[in-house]
Amino acid sequence: MNKIYKWGIIGPGKIAQKFAAALAAVPDATLHAVGSRDINKARQFAGEYKAPFFYGNYEAIAAEKPMSVNYASTLEMVVAARQNKTFLMEAMWTRFLPIIDKTLDLIKKGEIGALKYLRADFGFVAPFDANSRLYNLQLGGGSLLDVGVYPLFLALLIMGRPDEIKSFARLAATGADETTNALLYYKNGMMASVLSSIAAQTPITAEITGTEGTIILDRPWYKGTVLHVRKKDTITQTISLPYGDNGFEFQVQEVQQCLQKRFTESLLMPLDFSLLMSSVTDEVCKTAGITYKLQPAL
Repeated sequence: MNKIYKWGIIGPGKIAQKFAAALAAVPDATLHAVGSRDINKARQFAGEYKAPFFYGNYEAIAAEKPMSVNYASTLEMVVAARQNKTFLMEAMWTRFLPIIDKTLDLIKKGEIGALKYLRADFGFVAPFDANSRLYNLQLGGGSLLDVGVYPLFLALLIMGRPDEIKSFARLAATGADETTNALLYYKNGMMASVLSSIAAQTPITAEITGTEGTIILDRPWYKGTVLHVRKKDTITQTISLPYGDNGFEFQVQEVQQCLQKRFTESLLMPLDFSLLMSSVTDEVCKTAGITYKLQPAL
């Protein structure tokens, strides 16, 4: 008999709905519990996705928080997980999509030559509401932490830690960033530009350029299924890697495979990479003038 992996969800929002739907498509996975600051929302979510337990707080599911707004808190979680030999992984679901693996494979094989430049964006329009999750700093508001982590993730995954960072942000009245553009510079000649916004609808595309060509990830690239290889002015390859569900199932499968193998962290999304992500995010915030005085409220 196969082992059943029981999942808990903290915060029943839109992404949680997609994640719960993905769980239903993964063998040996089941939604076991839901936690929310509003117990009625937890009850409704649990009923909709057939979770047997629901709670009006987060602590009832897990003592540790999700990945946080700064490096110090991320480091604290990583240290605790490693000391206690407990599995921990940042839920960066884009990392596990087939199109991302294919992109890495093409780069490794030298399809576009030596890497030189990466550009990625993620932006949409959210009406200003000082108390909303997107604009309230105490809830981790701002474009960078909400959607900017996706293009930043892609740059760091492909190019690694930058040698220098410059960033610029347009701040809302609450101090949350409406739009942020970060420029990453590498001494070996690579550069990356990552853009996020909650004030403008951006193309939501990504391009990785080398000395011999460019890989273009179709919109919306962060959950994409199609890429093109362009050399000079000609598309030389178009690769389509569709998936059956909503894309969240791949990270669910990764976690369950890691647990089956008794790993304490994922080889595809290791904790050192999460520390890199959080430290670079801190630097982007610093140079752009974005200040988070408090952790997101529970």
